Amino acid sequence: MRRATVMTLLVLGLAIPAFGQGPGRDGRAGGPVPLKDRRCVAQCRRETRACLKDARAAAAPCFEACKSLVDAARAACETDPQSDACQAAAEAARACLAPCYDAYRPVVRECKHKGRECVRACPFIGEPPCLARCRPGYVHCLAGARRTLTECRRDCDDESMAARRACASDAASEACARARAALKACLEPCRELLQQDLAQCRDTLGECTEGCHDAGTSG
Repeated sequence: MRRATVMTLLVLGLAIPAFGQGPGRDGRAGGPVPLKDRRCVAQCRRETRACLKDARAAAAPCFEACKSLVDAARAACETDPQSDACQAAAEAARACLAPCYDAYRPVVRECKHKGRECVRACPFIGEPPCLARCRPGYVHCLAGARRTLTECRRDCDDESMAARRACASDAASEACARARAALKACLEPCRELLQQDLAQCRDTLGECTEGCHDAGTSG
């Protein structure tokens, strides 16, 4: 029972938002929220902001190259959004922007992912040393599970693109439904793989916390 309690405390601790201040998750009554080490969290935030800034700078030339097409689409659609001219201009702008977003969004997701992992690895103030020692390994395991999921999902990029195209004009169409079904079937093994990896992380956490007799253990 004690082992299960220790594991529960650590898992819940990893899931709690890192920026809680005072009683309750948002300042309301509801019990104290464990506080993360502020210096560690602040450093994670700085690194995330720097990563996002670099991502925007790297993507800027691509988006800038599409500005004339975006402006043309806005002008064409301002008076009549249903006109053929509007639709053609909008499609041209989207075609130009698509590779920009394809390159930019994964970088942004990775920046945010690294930021979250960084914060999760930050210790809680007053956290028992036994739990603090288990935290990095568990966080690393979760990060690996997420990376594996991302790589698995990349194998479904073609199905994802097909679904977006089929559903762009008519989300209720039969073609859209088929494309979504194909995408779901492609992603299902990824979901199953994630569940297996998360179970392994929980087992690893259990092995680590086996020697922690209670939440107040000092060794």
